[in-house]
Amino acid sequence: MARRRQESLFAESMHLKIAVSKEHELVRMAKEVDWDELIDQAMNVRKMRIKMPTGPQPHYRELLGAVALMAVKNLTYRDAEDMIAHYAPARILCGLSDTEWRIDHITIFEFTQMLGEEGMRAINTEILKIAVNQGLADPSRLMSDTTAQEAKIPYPNEVGLMSRYAKIVGKNLKRAGKGLAGVKEKFKKVEKKIKALVRNSHLFAKTKEAKVKVGKKLYHVIMDLHRELQEALTQYGSTAKSKARQDLEKITAVMDRLLPQIKHFLDTGFVAPKKIIHLQMADVYSIVRGKAGKAVEFGMKWGISRIGGGFVQGFIINGGGHYSDKRFCIDAIKLHQETFGTAPDVYGYDRGGYSRINITRARKLGVTHVGIAPKGKDAWAVNAEMEEVIKSERAQVEGLIGTIKRPIYGFNKPDARSTSAMSTYGQRAVFGFNLRKLLRAQMQLQLATA
Repeated sequence: MARRRQESLFAESMHLKIAVSKEHELVRMAKEVDWDELIDQAMNVRKMRIKMPTGPQPHYRELLGAVALMAVKNLTYRDAEDMIAHYAPARILCGLSDTEWRIDHITIFEFTQMLGEEGMRAINTEILKIAVNQGLADPSRLMSDTTAQEAKIPYPNEVGLMSRYAKIVGKNLKRAGKGLAGVKEKFKKVEKKIKALVRNSHLFAKTKEAKVKVGKKLYHVIMDLHRELQEALTQYGSTAKSKARQDLEKITAVMDRLLPQIKHFLDTGFVAPKKIIHLQMADVYSIVRGKAGKAVEFGMKWGISRIGGGFVQGFIINGGGHYSDKRFCIDAIKLHQETFGTAPDVYGYDRGGYSRINITRARKLGVTHVGIAPKGKDAWAVNAEMEEVIKSERAQVEGLIGTIKRPIYGFNKPDARSTSAMSTYGQRAVFGFNLRKLLRAQMQLQLATA
């Protein structure tokens, strides 16, 4: 029989007093960052997003501290809530050292959603401006590259996509109204058949021919279900649409585009152009990288710029996999110009963006040394000395991209369920990197001037 521990004569205190080092990363972040500027940006974003400025104001300082904490620690919303409640440096970062008030995970989530990708990018821009004003970043130098932000999705094969469609339809039909009773009966009849075909494809269809045969059978079953659901949704004329019906309408619209693409693959063996690879994130796409062990990545294409001093600016590339690197070169310079009010003096990019027209365009924008690597026998547009400088700085962009893709920042495969959330997570990762870079640069400057 286990011995009982002797109880203490005095109750254990739940109010602990501990000393926190002034050099702790989160404590220094709370002191060194100009939070008033970040609050102004967050307030501007809220004004653009809300219809009427009614209701309680968000606790901007505390919530921005929570966003910063998640950015440098790559925390979930619940983990952020727990850390802010019980971890002293996190409470200092959020400006909660003199109160017992706590932030719940739902409030942090809603604030992050309110900020969105645009708000996170605006906050990032303020961090970059702080670094420039303190002489820690050099906006006269800009090196760019593109990368893929991979989505956290399964491999997009045809059987998997049709199986996922059936699961989403079945889940929402359970919550739908009586107007879709006919589709519910139809689904009950084919549900077992769909599961059997999916299981057959995964476990027993070993050859390509067998998989195509099973895929075609499943395609016809899914197509019949899809048509019946479409007709029912058209006839079901309720003005007050339930959440289940809204979800069914969204998934039906996606399948309108996806089913012909699935049929094209089953008939020809070739992937259709602009193939949808995820039902609930229809905007993500395949990006051919040609890397060893990873020929294709599934997600969204980003432009990453390294500003002199090692700071980062990133943005989603609109146009996806069909967006030209030549166009990206000019867009990167324009974004830099918009951020800092002037074009960089030195700009570098790889040969994918090279054209004589791009060299001319970059110079017209105000770039003095255009270091876009030439193709073929064309010569560099800069002298030999500047060529070596640009090559050296360009090589550092790859390392920088690798850093923001580390798990600590969460740029790659974020726990997102929409493309807008993916872009927000991407900006948050860049924000976390720049925050840490700012603190390190400030510390190095202090040591140098001491």
